Amino acid sequence: MFPLQTRGIGETVLSTAPDVVVFLFGLVTQLGDQWFFFLAFTSLYWLARPRISERPRRVAASFVALAFISLSLVTSLKVGFALPRPPTAEIASAPNWPAPLADLFVSFTTDDGFGFPSGHALGTTVVYGAAALLLDVWDRRRRALAAAAIVATVALSRVVLGVHYGVDVVVGTLLGLVVLILVFTVADADDVPGHLDPTRLFALAVGLSAVALAVVIASGTPHHAANASAALGGSLGGLVGWSRLSDHESLPTLSLPAALVSLLGAGALWVVADALHVLPIAILATGTVVAFILAAPWIQSRLSGDAAAGKSVEQ
Repeated sequence: MFPLQTRGIGETVLSTAPDVVVFLFGLVTQLGDQWFFFLAFTSLYWLARPRISERPRRVAASFVALAFISLSLVTSLKVGFALPRPPTAEIASAPNWPAPLADLFVSFTTDDGFGFPSGHALGTTVVYGAAALLLDVWDRRRRALAAAAIVATVALSRVVLGVHYGVDVVVGTLLGLVVLILVFTVADADDVPGHLDPTRLFALAVGLSAVALAVVIASGTPHHAANASAALGGSLGGLVGWSRLSDHESLPTLSLPAALVSLLGAGALWVVADALHVLPIAILATGTVVAFILAAPWIQSRLSGDAAAGKSVEQ
């Protein structure tokens, strides 16, 4: 048997813990989940405020691209190593709670697919590590400590929940640090020192996601095709959406009603894209979602301008 098939700690850590404790670890692990990144980065991009960064939209777009880079790399590695999760990863006994909470309990505390390396550990290291370097809130030391605390807590939650072995999260975290160093080397912005260039990041994400999809198809592991197609579609949509707009920072923030309506629409399309098993359609749908997210402030600006012009004519 391949020596990493059984990788140590991470099988039945919570077998005797109270359901509330298990659920709390399940909540913590959501800080590294794709749905949370989608919601957080979309909100940051649409409702960007200068107090968090001198270039909030550039930073938010960079986070989106980094999430796709992480997802692409993890998908390739998981399929390439094809190592299983702990035997208990897909098993959870729902507590005697009201239906919505019981369903969330099972969803938050189980996982499927291959296990090595941990995508949550790698993704949180890349995203929160980049946040510590790019944001302007607090000082860099406090940001670094906060990022390290989040990464460590999410990584620990994966082992405690029994969905990863310890080595999975350690390797995922180390790979995340390597990715951080590489992206700040190859995608450093020429025009804004200390920032990343989203165009380069999305282009890198396109290349990595194309490799991930090729690996998935070649290996015959269709249960990982959703991640690969989402990464490729989202990266292409991000590249088009960012590069087609000349000055993101000058565009106004979305109004709250517009942001809520747009988020519901984009979220619904994302869910549909995730459920589709026809790769070209899934790629197109995901790409449309990300391109729309990046273009939404411009769309609102154009609609507001047209409305103002029409009102002026009528008067």
